[in-house]
Amino acid sequence: MSDERTRPPAADESVRSMVVDLEREAGLTLSPIERLFLSTDGTVTHMLEALTRREVSIDILHREVTGNRLYRTVALECDSGRTPLVWARSTIRLSPLEESIADELVDGDIGIGHVLREECAETRRTIAEVNARFDGEGFPSFVESDAACLLERTYRIHAASAHIMTITEFFPKDGLSRYRTR
Repeated sequence: MSDERTRPPAADESVRSMVVDLEREAGLTLSPIERLFLSTDGTVTHMLEALTRREVSIDILHREVTGNRLYRTVALECDSGRTPLVWARSTIRLSPLEESIADELVDGDIGIGHVLREECAETRRTIAEVNARFDGEGFPSFVESDAACLLERTYRIHAASAHIMTITEFFPKDGLSRYRTR
């Protein structure tokens, strides 16, 4: 049995059913906060700031441009030196983007959602899959967590009917729960 549980969506499957199936198949009980983070098609940085009541910063861990693609890994954190709240891996097609957006993503140090919002880019997001990884097996190398379970979601960003970005976010199971009552 694999330590990674993957829920690729059927063409007509809702995000709700993807999350419910993940809970059932992985034997998990997700908190309301975890269900929201797995299913949102909004900007995670804003959700983290609302949840923690703190500014969230983006730490660029790796960035590489190869041909027309930008590959980027980041950590989202609200306290320097503490374990990040979320890690993300992005693959971005640069050529369909406006030059100012591409330049900011390649050279800047802010989140993708912030860049798209500041540039008034018209985009839509679709959740592609939600997963759970257990006991450190299969955790991406850039995720530094001692969590027993890592929740994961992959979504795509589309602009002008073109798929321009794929983003996968990782966060420790129960890692956001400490903010429930604070």
